Amino acid sequence: MLTIGIPTYNRKKLLKLMASSLYESNISIPHHIRVYDDCSTEYGIEELRKIFPTAISIKINEVNLKADKNTYQMYHDFLSTSDELFFNADSDLVFSKDWLNTTLRLFEKTNGILSVFNANTHESYKRIDGELCLKKTIGAAGTLFHRDKVSKFMSHINSIDMAKAIDWQFSEYFTSTGIPIFCVNNSLVQHIGYFGQHTKYYFDFGRNFKIETANQGQIINDIFEKFIDGIRKLEIERDIRDNSFFHHFRRCIILIIKKILPKKKFERLRAKIYKINE
Repeated sequence: MLTIGIPTYNRKKLLKLMASSLYESNISIPHHIRVYDDCSTEYGIEELRKIFPTAISIKINEVNLKADKNTYQMYHDFLSTSDELFFNADSDLVFSKDWLNTTLRLFEKTNGILSVFNANTHESYKRIDGELCLKKTIGAAGTLFHRDKVSKFMSHINSIDMAKAIDWQFSEYFTSTGIPIFCVNNSLVQHIGYFGQHTKYYFDFGRNFKIETANQGQIINDIFEKFIDGIRKLEIERDIRDNSFFHHFRRCIILIIKKILPKKKFERLRAKIYKINE
């Protein structure tokens, strides 16, 4: 049996787009949808039940654990079930129509780890064939794990307090222990969230994702439009900051201090100056 684990936190509009895309895809294979909400303020359990009507469980944290610890408890909870496979979904993905059948077919070629999200920020180091490659690092979102791989990693982490940048942690663990991390060449899911705990105005973008419907195309177009607006806002803020009298005055002071102080003392002082003015 397959668990589809979905961590959620606010961003209701994106969550509804994700759920709609998931339910419109072919997920007729036996599965359990399990939702892990990190103390959202935009909705509660009743609305989550409407968004995910077939979810076998919905857990809402009493306090906000942040993404890594919420993911840790999702993995921990999975190991308390009898399910064999775990798919790490996310609240800001859209799915190709036949993503699950393709994922399970390709999973048979792996050693128990397969990312179906070919993120531009995680480059491959070896191409296996026309469908698969190998990577040293992947993100959690869009990854299918065999139960024994989740179990090994969780034994390595040992406690929830150790969960920090958990996708980098499991990537480092599997790579260091010689367990290959497989990834698709053509993404079967696409990322539509550009603002979250670990991101601000940039995309982990799935390479070679094929848009199959006009609705998918419109969703991705709208997200890119908001992304570009966000980048332009940052550019305007930077231009205002960089053209201010205080900005240039500070640069002059720093250059003068650099001439006076030893290099190590100057570097420490400069770091403090920039920290104060962040």
